[in-house]
Amino acid sequence: MSDINSKLLFTQYTLNQLTREKRSFLEINDTYLRLFKMLRNKKTLMIAGSQGSGKSTLSLLIKKYFLKFYSKNVVVLSIDDFYLSSHERKKLAKKYKSNLFETRGVPGTHNLKLLFKTIDQLKKKRFPVYIPIFDKLTDNKKKYKRKINKADLIILEGWCVGSKPIEVKYLKKNVNNLEKSKDANLIWRTAYNNALVDYQKLFNKFNYYIFIKLPNWKYVINWKYKQELGLRSVRSDNRLKNKLFEFIQYYEKLSKWMSLSSPNFCDTLIKLDKNQKIKKIIFR
Repeated sequence: MSDINSKLLFTQYTLNQLTREKRSFLEINDTYLRLFKMLRNKKTLMIAGSQGSGKSTLSLLIKKYFLKFYSKNVVVLSIDDFYLSSHERKKLAKKYKSNLFETRGVPGTHNLKLLFKTIDQLKKKRFPVYIPIFDKLTDNKKKYKRKINKADLIILEGWCVGSKPIEVKYLKKNVNNLEKSKDANLIWRTAYNNALVDYQKLFNKFNYYIFIKLPNWKYVINWKYKQELGLRSVRSDNRLKNKLFEFIQYYEKLSKWMSLSSPNFCDTLIKLDKNQKIKKIIFR
């Protein structure tokens, strides 16, 4: 079997395992294999996109592909694993006098100090490095951690990764009922936007940025719902869907801002269609 056929078959099989959908060889060759070749000699990488956009899937695919064909160990860090505990977020809410900070997600609700430390340890190869794990079902950190002994490529993936602070005019504009009814004084959104300034030092530690752009925000709720059903191993849950509709409002403003701004400075832009498939990929 030729090298290209081996890569096509492996990528197709792995994508099918991760997404339960079969991609054509033409699509894989024109998108994924081109991307992997571009990333081959990178040491650090950020991947961002809204909920359900496929950030984690792409990260895992890169990890498996690089190990098989480049003999490189890829460490995937999810910014979600660095969320503050529910107790810590309650203290944050009290500090800013906004209960919205009790809900994980926006900048300021991560343990930035630990994230800096972890990335520095990985880059300086001070192994073993222990990575925290956040349990979204319990909304708290797990007691055990991942042990890492080698890292040739470090990937940081997350919904707000790589974002620039929101411009004041857009920050003041209400994009949903949550902002209108619970943040009319702008305390919450101003605080997390100010926190995002400190995140820039973190993002500058990475030398390549991939942004996954959705065709429209309206698809987020359905894609996130599909993702959560998979985590719970159930086919439907109307109560969960209603809860998610409120939950994603916490992410909406910054996600929409990133959709407007990130395509202007990312290194690779991946545009998705309404079926979560790659419509177009732009390399810069």
